[in-house]
Amino acid sequence: MLVWSTSQYVATLREQLEQLAEERTPEGLPRIAKVTINDYSEKIEAIAAKLVAPSQDIEESHESFAASSSQGSSPKGVENHIPPSPGLRRRAMPSSHSDERTRKDTVEDPSGPVRLDATTQAHIEKHRNLQEDLTDEMVGLARQLKESSLLMNQSIENTEKILDSTERAVEHSLASTGRVNVRAAFIKLGVNDFVSSMKQSSDVMGKTDRSFGPP
Repeated sequence: MLVWSTSQYVATLREQLEQLAEERTPEGLPRIAKVTINDYSEKIEAIAAKLVAPSQDIEESHESFAASSSQGSSPKGVENHIPPSPGLRRRAMPSSHSDERTRKDTVEDPSGPVRLDATTQAHIEKHRNLQEDLTDEMVGLARQLKESSLLMNQSIENTEKILDSTERAVEHSLASTGRVNVRAAFIKLGVNDFVSSMKQSSDVMGKTDRSFGPP
């Protein structure tokens, strides 16, 4: 059950990573850099590779334990099939039946729990702890992916707000500059009119002085 859950974690991490890689900004750019995606992908594949090794080791431990159990029981079976000597035949028969009953009594129920020696139990416990550590690592990796996505979205929103405020400031500046230019044009036009009128008045006064002067 533990191996199944960790495998599901790996599949979920891969799906989340694919979704993050496909996300785009309003400008059509990737929300998360390709380097970051590749980094997370390598971490996920490394975890998946670690999950395969413990399960194989556990299977090998069970196989070696089964082989050693069968080898350990075979000599007794051989001894039980050794024919006794003629002089001891009648005396050995009860012992043979007793050994047979003892052997049958010691055969474990297949539906019951399998008894493992201390070495095998320690080996299985070691890999169980390793799988739990890998599960914690995958949960942390999924949390990092989620946090990275949230930070990226927040950064994009802040950038969009800055762009909007900058655009409004530029529009306001252009509008203010346009009003100043119009005002300056009116002022310049008024000055030109004043200078022109003064020049005309000066010309008129000059003509008047010449008309009243000596012949």
